[in-house]
This record gives sequence, C-alpha cells and structure tokens, in this order.
Amino acid sequence: MPRTRFYDPRAMGHASRKRQLLLVIGLTACFATLSCDRSTGAARPAAGGRRTVASLVPAATDILLGMGAGDHLVAVSNYESASAVKTLPRVGDYQTTDWETLARLHPDVMIIQIAPERLPPGLKQRADELGIELVNVKIERLEDVFDNVQRLGAVAGEVEKGRAAARTLRERFDAIRDACAGRPSVSALIVRDENGRDVIGPDTFLDDLLKIVNATNAAASLGTRYPSIDREKLLSLKPEAVIVLLPSAKPQTLDAAARFWASIPELPAVKSGRVRMIADDYALVPGPHLADLAQKFADCLDPAEPTAATTIRPATSRTTAPTK
Repeated sequence: MPRTRFYDPRAMGHASRKRQLLLVIGLTACFATLSCDRSTGAARPAAGGRRTVASLVPAATDILLGMGAGDHLVAVSNYESASAVKTLPRVGDYQTTDWETLARLHPDVMIIQIAPERLPPGLKQRADELGIELVNVKIERLEDVFDNVQRLGAVAGEVEKGRAAARTLRERFDAIRDACAGRPSVSALIVRDENGRDVIGPDTFLDDLLKIVNATNAAASLGTRYPSIDREKLLSLKPEAVIVLLPSAKPQTLDAAARFWASIPELPAVKSGRVRMIADDYALVPGPHLADLAQKFADCLDPAEPTAATTIRPATSRTTAPTK
C-alpha cells in the first residue's frame, strides 16, 4: 500500500526527532549536460547526454515526471504512489537502500535527501563501488523548487525540459499572485494532521505559498518550521482561516478532522466557516504540483466564497489537476 508522502527536513536529519512520513526533491549542483566526477569534483559529460535515475525522493520523482522525463527513471523510493511509476522497482528511502537491486539496475544517478552531516560514509562508498553518482538534495523554500526543477533536468540530461518546466511553474505562480493581490490579507493556519497538533511554521515552502495568495501565516510567531502545538496554543493563534493538508486521507480520517474542528467553535476560522481540507496526494510534496496547491489555497481563502459557521469541507479548485 503506498505510504503518505510528506516533506519534513527533520525526517532527513535536520533534527533529532524522527518523523513517520518522508520526503523530497532534488538535485545536484552540476549543470547543463555535465555531471561531477565523484573522486575529483571535475565535470564529466553524461554518455549521450541521457542518464538513468534511481530516485529515493518522491518530489524528485514528481519533478521528472512533470517535465516529461519519467522515462529516465529506473527505480523509485518506497513511498511512491504515482501510477506512472507503479511498475518500477522500489529501492529504499532515507533510512534503507536496496543495494542488490541497484547493482542489477546500475543507474547513472541516485537521488537522495540526507543532511550532509548525517550522510553515512558507507553510503557514498557503496555508490562509488557500483559506479553510481550520488545526488544529495534538499528543498526548504519555494525558490528552491524552481532551481531544482532545472537542475534535475540537467541531471537527467534534459536541460531544455527542465528550463521549460521551471518557466511554466513560475508563470503559474505569477498569475496566482496577481489574481490574489487585490484581496484583503487573511491570517491562515496550515495544519498537517487530523487533530490540529502539527502545523506549518515560517521559512518553509508552504509558508511561501501563503505569501503567494496574499495571506499571513498564523504560526509564524512560533519561530519553528514544523511545530507541534496543543489546543491552548491553537486557540491563542486565532487564525481567520485553517487549511488542513491530509494527503490521500481515508474518509474516516477526514471525518475525524471535521469533528476536531467542530469541537472548537470559538476559533475565528471555525466561527466563520473557513476551515478547508485538501486530500490530494501531492499536498505535502514540494514538486510540480505546488502551483495546483497554491490555487487551492487561493480558492480556500477567496473572500467571495460563501461561509457558514457549521461548514467544514474539502477544498475544491477550478484549475487543479485531478489527483493521480
């Protein structure tokens, strides 16, 4: 059964506490159709300009698929749910690696996301022994997504596809920003569980999406990128709107979330009926669907949307691509 995909830098070694959900994207500091030699750091051309890729980062997988370079993928992570890669071998995640399968497939590149200071020496050694170039990536802000779309294109030998995908993504964000510019700013809280505990703080790609749609992050004052809060703290934040991200959630999970928010009618967002749930499978992945997610944020916060104190419902979007 596919696992929920979520980007949280703490799961990649940016903090000591482990998270159950995984994430994200990537690419290398190399450019054009060149890649870096692992032993010398010199640039070496990819054979024929085309390279095969094993992606242990779901957002990297999404990016390659989104730019039309999915045919470069020969293996993916244990957390993939996209139908386009359902037949590809699963070769690991940020904790485990299936070296036997990788040795058989022999990809040119393996994309990982691990904090550099936590990168096990044996991981690089084993990759070197198999002649696989390690591409260790991270993404924390929206601008990183644009950069990494282009870099992943270069890693796969699809420079023009990467550039075109980044350009299209930026144009979509610009259009959403322009459409929301005239709206009154709203204090919004992004939540990533059904119990209102795990929220999105400042300096994250999701925080950046709120700025795109002319909203402020109600959790910005917490000063932590992925904080957990209790009910008292939640009430003190007084968000005017709440967006709950529950990728691929089952109906019972959505029902549990609705019951939770209905239990705090004194919260401004609940009182005004501005609690929305987004269950698309890409809702927590910083990849090519971020523009779709930004449009959903815009729809959730649209002042023209009718509100009712008892209404807690899934978000819809006129322009969002259907869930895979």
